[in-house]
Amino acid sequence: MDSSDSATPEGSGAVSHGHTQEEWVEVLARTVAHLAAQLTMTQIRLRALATEIGERGGIDADAVCRRTGEIAARETGVYLRENLGDALAALIDLGALESEIVTFLQS
Repeated sequence: MDSSDSATPEGSGAVSHGHTQEEWVEVLARTVAHLAAQLTMTQIRLRALATEIGERGGIDADAVCRRTGEIAARETGVYLRENLGDALAALIDLGALESEIVTFLQS
């Protein structure tokens, strides 16, 4: 299939949602770049916050773990849908990914 063909190969089970391969590559690249930028900014902000809190007397690590699990259970699905966008959200099993993230953050 060439990059201008919006159909999917016979019997492949793939769904094009009306996009060409080239358009999917562009959507995927933009989405991954956007998520990488968000992740990087979040990591920097969290590192700054944790450093400041640590220097000012610390925190209760167990309480942070509990709160992380609570927030993950409530908000992971919402964040995933926002961050993936409609095009990629339609291609993956969001429920399974959400479950994996929540399980990881609650352990």
